[in-house]
Amino acid sequence: MVLRPPVEPMLAQARDSLPPPSALPGDLVFQPKWDGFRAILFTPCPGPGSVLLQSRRGSLIQTRFPDLVRAATVLPDGLVLDGELVVWAGEQLSFEALQRRAASSGRTAARL
Repeated sequence: MVLRPPVEPMLAQARDSLPPPSALPGDLVFQPKWDGFRAILFTPCPGPGSVLLQSRRGSLIQTRFPDLVRAATVLPDGLVLDGELVVWAGEQLSFEALQRRAASSGRTAARL
């Protein structure tokens, strides 16, 4: 099966407490909520082709993050990677810098 955008991601849900380790068979994995931008990356399948980057709402945003697209060219064909885009500024995350990237394209995106 090959996934192609748009794909509707499962969104995080806030909880007041964590379930006990025995709540599900196997291991439970938890991840902190970063102050970032949800994205799904698709490598071409079958290759060669273009790497696509989709926002949480289904828009294609690869022109806004050309560095990620370049880095993804070494990943295996047919890979779908779901994660949070963040910008580190010194010792902390910068949501403002991420917003500038998300609103840019072309040469401006490459410069940022």
